[in-house]
Amino acid sequence: MSRRLPPLTSLRAFEAAGRHLSFTLAAAELKVTQAAISHQVKSLEEHLGKALFLRLPRQLELTNSGKALLPVVRSAFDQISQTVADLTNSKSGSAITVRLAPSFAAKWLSPRLEDFRRKHPRIDLSLRHSNEPADFARQAIDLAVTYGKGDWAGVIADKLLSIDFFPVCAPSYLRGEHALTDASNLRHHTLLHDADIHNWSAWLALAGVNGVNPTRGTVMDDTNVLIHAAVNGLGIALGSRPFVADHLEAGRLVRPFEATLRSDFAYYVVCPKQHLQRAAVREFKEWLMQQRDQTS
Repeated sequence: MSRRLPPLTSLRAFEAAGRHLSFTLAAAELKVTQAAISHQVKSLEEHLGKALFLRLPRQLELTNSGKALLPVVRSAFDQISQTVADLTNSKSGSAITVRLAPSFAAKWLSPRLEDFRRKHPRIDLSLRHSNEPADFARQAIDLAVTYGKGDWAGVIADKLLSIDFFPVCAPSYLRGEHALTDASNLRHHTLLHDADIHNWSAWLALAGVNGVNPTRGTVMDDTNVLIHAAVNGLGIALGSRPFVADHLEAGRLVRPFEATLRSDFAYYVVCPKQHLQRAAVREFKEWLMQQRDQTS
């Protein structure tokens, strides 16, 4: 059957421009000039006999024709990319790239990876670490574990690990003039914050503690660094059980107060639906969910 298809370069330019709603950003992604993107899109529109964008003074908008075409082109490119990845990794069975939050990878995933390797010896993992949400459209990522509320557009998100928060500190904070036998004494000590400094405000309100400024202290955007700072006596952190359990059991950290803040945030397994067409991605996700069920 003869296929009447537009040139691939025009489709690539359209997909990038439609995803960004910007010729400039599409040009930067594809490493061509803005004029080249504009020319390719215009060529595609002429081929179709339909406008794909409304070119407004300061922005682009997809026309109804553009909205109909964009998901089809994006899905086709995704399927081509996945098939090529499967073929190029055929020697080792399969390889997938996984984006992970560093603290989750260190404390939850790493101790379990031997089990995955034993059960799936032909799947090679490439683990990338970042606290930023995965951008599947611009990055070569098959699957991600991301911290948030699970409301990301364009992906399937399944809750993997719920998070709660409670103060943890070195045992020395239970002694001395301003010992943490009374929560009001937190005002005499350094509060350690992760990227969300509002958690301390919420915990203090929950515990009914007044007179403590929840915004002061030290901010650290990596949970591993935050917890090690608490172990080293640099302040009081809000810890979560998956990340501090070993320190509590070993006595390196103590939990001075019982009040626990339940978070709306959690760690989610996320990926576009079409990525699950690859057996290796699907099997790794299934293994993650099995690990969740075994430890919940």
